[in-house]
Amino acid sequence: MSEPSPINTDMLVLRDLLKQTVSPHLHVPTSEDLRILNLACGQCDEAATLVNFAREQTRDQKVQLIGADIRIREILQARAQHAHLPAEFLLEDATQLHRHKELGDNFNMVLLRHQNYWHGTEVWKRIFEQGLARVDENGLLVITSYFDREHQLAVDALQKLGAELVTTHHNLDARKLVTPGKYVDKHIAVFRRR
Repeated sequence: MSEPSPINTDMLVLRDLLKQTVSPHLHVPTSEDLRILNLACGQCDEAATLVNFAREQTRDQKVQLIGADIRIREILQARAQHAHLPAEFLLEDATQLHRHKELGDNFNMVLLRHQNYWHGTEVWKRIFEQGLARVDENGLLVITSYFDREHQLAVDALQKLGAELVTTHHNLDARKLVTPGKYVDKHIAVFRRR
């Protein structure tokens, strides 16, 4: 029997991380759909994991996943790979979401998986601002990080923008990558708007 692919293993670990860190804090009124916005989603390998996680959080409610990325190739891949899911993938600059009014600001969860804060701090601050502006009054903004230091820098930046840190968690099951100190979803942090 063959071993599961690294991506499949990563998705199992991500599912468990979301259950541990997000589920206890996620509030979805029973009369509403659960909406997730995934910013800088790339080809969105985590789409099915997010949709299944959202379905587990609700009973008989619709789930909507919207992924946004500035790279057309990745968005086209996401659309092709995940056409069977209740998901939409937009070619969108995450620093300019305020121009996309039809997105709304009523997401239960906004995810920035593998944010690259130290590869453009000002750009990521604008993305964080846009993400925080999209969560509803009880919504959560969730980030994951590859590196220890980058995670702390991102947490600090979000708190300076007015986000309240709900929890941060070091993922001991993170898969090590080739770059020294780099792991898949090494840390996860959950925030609320103040």
